[in-house]
Amino acid sequence: MPRLLLPHTLNQKGIAHRLLPWAIVFVLCFSIVLTFKSVTSHAAGVSSAIKSGVAGYCLDDHTDAKTNNAPVDSWTCNNSDAQDWTIGIGTIEHGDNMCLSVENDGTTVGDPVVLHTCDQAVGQVWLRDQGGFENPNSGLCLSLPNSQTKEQLITASCSYVSQPYEVWASSDSFPCAAAPQGEKIACYAEKEWTQWQSGTPNHEALLTTYTDGAPYEEWCADFVSYVYKEAGYPFTGGETNGWDENIASNIQNMGFTLHPASSHYIPQPGDVAYFDYAGGHVEIVVSGGATPTFVYGNSATIDPTTGNGQMEANTIKSKGSEGQVVYYLSPN
Repeated sequence: MPRLLLPHTLNQKGIAHRLLPWAIVFVLCFSIVLTFKSVTSHAAGVSSAIKSGVAGYCLDDHTDAKTNNAPVDSWTCNNSDAQDWTIGIGTIEHGDNMCLSVENDGTTVGDPVVLHTCDQAVGQVWLRDQGGFENPNSGLCLSLPNSQTKEQLITASCSYVSQPYEVWASSDSFPCAAAPQGEKIACYAEKEWTQWQSGTPNHEALLTTYTDGAPYEEWCADFVSYVYKEAGYPFTGGETNGWDENIASNIQNMGFTLHPASSHYIPQPGDVAYFDYAGGHVEIVVSGGATPTFVYGNSATIDPTTGNGQMEANTIKSKGSEGQVVYYLSPN
């Protein structure tokens, strides 16, 4: 006797039969998307290898661990994922949100360099200094230990930044153009820092540019004005040609929202920090967070090539009796 199929069994099988082709199409499409993402991500990463000044060696995540405190070394260049890096605005990133870091935000020569989740820590900030990378919090540079390859990298004096063991080269350019407002401003400040450190153009020419032709004045406010102009957000009420405000205390009137330093406000890239030093003083935040990193013109430190102030980068928020940061100005 033939077996009878119950109506609900027929319906279930009929539905399953009709849905099966669509399920196959979905699986195939999803697989293609995943494959495409994998290929494109890898292709983008290959172009960002950072090469050591020691020929044939590259910045390398040892064993491609991509975990907190994984050691970073130099290894034979091989186009592997372990050598895919992205130079951001003040950061060197690897994989998914991992940053090149000085272990425990150390400030001592010989501190090891590791990977750590990107979290705006001061040990994760790297600015291009001539041919290498400087961590402004420590004032030290990324280096091979004792000039040795295949060893965990360390921080060392930037006095040797032109030596092969502190030189790091990348095809990446400054990612300023496509950045949002604050990061774009920070990017242009970092770009000027790099030019100043390189000596090309010379400091006299750069000062003349920053100050709109008056290179021997105190120029912290001029520098802020110039960077904002280059980033595409020029001031309009400055003393010279509208864009150039050369009095630090007047910067707050150039279209900002004021945040007291004593508040819970977390400084962001592109903000201006105002210090209550005698006469006032302003600096650009290039990396935000609870302890921001600043780039600025410092007329108190004499540049021997010009007799005027030096450009500096650091995380100093207070100089004791001389004064401290009293508020942050965020661009509107």
